[in-house]
Amino acid sequence: MYFKEEELIVESPTRSPKPISQTAENVTVITAEAIELMNAHTLGEVLNTIPGVQVFTTGAPGSSAPVHIQGSEQRHVTVFLDGVNMGLVSDNVADTGAIPVQHIERIEIIKGPASSAWGSSLGGIINVITKSPKSDRALSGTLSGSYGERETMDYRAELSGTSGKAGYYLYAGRLSSDGFRANNDIANNHIYTKLTYDIERHTAVTFTLGYDKGDRGETEFGGVEVDNDFRNLFSTLSFHHAFNDETNMLVSLRASRLVFNRFSDSREDNYRDKGYGASIKLTWKPDSHNVVVGMDFDDRTLKSNTVAGGEQELEKWALFANDTITWGRLSLTPGVRYDHTNTNGDFFSPSLGLTYSLMKKTLLRAYVARGFHIPPLSYTYANTSFFTPNPDLEVEKVWSYQVGAETVLLDSMWVKLSLFRHDIKDFITGQSIAPSLFTYKNSERRRRQGVEFEVKTVPVYNTSLSAGFTFIASEDRDTGETVRNTPRYTYDFSVQYDDKKSITAFMKGHYIWWDSAGVATPSGPVIGNYSSFIVDLTVTKILYRREDQSAELFASANNIFNGSQYFIGFYKNPGRWFEGGIRYKF
Repeated sequence: MYFKEEELIVESPTRSPKPISQTAENVTVITAEAIELMNAHTLGEVLNTIPGVQVFTTGAPGSSAPVHIQGSEQRHVTVFLDGVNMGLVSDNVADTGAIPVQHIERIEIIKGPASSAWGSSLGGIINVITKSPKSDRALSGTLSGSYGERETMDYRAELSGTSGKAGYYLYAGRLSSDGFRANNDIANNHIYTKLTYDIERHTAVTFTLGYDKGDRGETEFGGVEVDNDFRNLFSTLSFHHAFNDETNMLVSLRASRLVFNRFSDSREDNYRDKGYGASIKLTWKPDSHNVVVGMDFDDRTLKSNTVAGGEQELEKWALFANDTITWGRLSLTPGVRYDHTNTNGDFFSPSLGLTYSLMKKTLLRAYVARGFHIPPLSYTYANTSFFTPNPDLEVEKVWSYQVGAETVLLDSMWVKLSLFRHDIKDFITGQSIAPSLFTYKNSERRRRQGVEFEVKTVPVYNTSLSAGFTFIASEDRDTGETVRNTPRYTYDFSVQYDDKKSITAFMKGHYIWWDSAGVATPSGPVIGNYSSFIVDLTVTKILYRREDQSAELFASANNIFNGSQYFIGFYKNPGRWFEGGIRYKF
């Protein structure tokens, strides 16, 4: 039902590889090939092309880019990279504009709560799976560089290979720009390594280490400049052992240090998030079953001038189990997880999914799950001029219901339809308790419901098409009022040309209607503008290709029609701009 072989297996829904035809959740997969085709610089740019995913872009490539899924809050989306949660524990928001894409092998997106497998993830999961050493060559790699308007530059280098039992993957890159509006300059640097060693035929060890550093101009308003910088260091060590063809074990350790600072003329906020954790997972795959049992542990410490005492800690542990049971055309996936936190209590997350192959080329899906989200430490322990702590905050809770179908029509067109409804209780908002003094409270019940529609065609005269539409209705369940400042509907389309010889071209378009109420200022509200599609085009020409080597030129025209599409006037999107580069693979 998918056109690429690598998209037929996913591991994120149950944390064990299984066919996507047995996956009841609404899942989207993006491969390294697709990322290269669109000439994306950051994870945020890739996510901005996916139906059902909405990215709050704030400027030039490399700028902050928090994510919504099906209209969720930014804090409700959890981003994992090599199993490390990349969201600051202060606000639980992962900055996808700070994550480069060259070292990404694939991205798996679960739309909707995935708490029975992953824990705190009320809105959805973005699981980034990095490249591994190439097992068939001692040395291979890629060198690339691009240059665009406003001194926008992206340089990348990667090496990979295997020698005997040892393998390596190394990446380094730099993304910089003068920005496309006032005070929007970018200087981001990245390094990443993955080392593997096969101790014996059924036992392997993997070590990863990544470091991302950035200094960015965020925006300017009323003559005041706001800047930010980040320093993200993360590492994992994992041990994998296969007891036999049916049973294997994975033990993994992780550590991270995420630093974020925001500066203005009158204030400086600092966040230093230090964490470590471990997971143990057993997978058993007898006939007709795919059983997963595991345990997670994480300890995160936040040092910040925005929390009481200047330092707070979140410690959590969890037990989880699930099984994928197949009977002919039917598969059933029950799952359960129990989470304990030292800050906001415990939570029990059951789920049940079902898929049924109605015909050879038609698949039906149904999924129900209970999910939750742990309040950010800056909510539970807020201590600023305007906010005071509320240590009695409870986790935000959701019951989610999804149904869908996908089919292949006339062997030439793939169609997918998904309906969703998320009923949230104990939703956290800021509440006034005195003049100019607020606290966070579990004060609302909300509902997000809607529909996603996607269609893709097989190539005809070397050209294939795809399109997507998402509609989201978000309302207060107590008052019936529409919730503002949330994405209402989005349209996506792409056209891909590949002559299988030397030229590829990829055009993508994106439109989002934010329903923004604006931000109040002394001179009036600053609102957004979303009156047009943003259309980008990338063309790649292969100069030569010999055995394992190739050289190619690529050029991009970004925002071809010079459209405006931004959530708040402080963060206007770049206008039309051009970029070109060269890539060498060996």
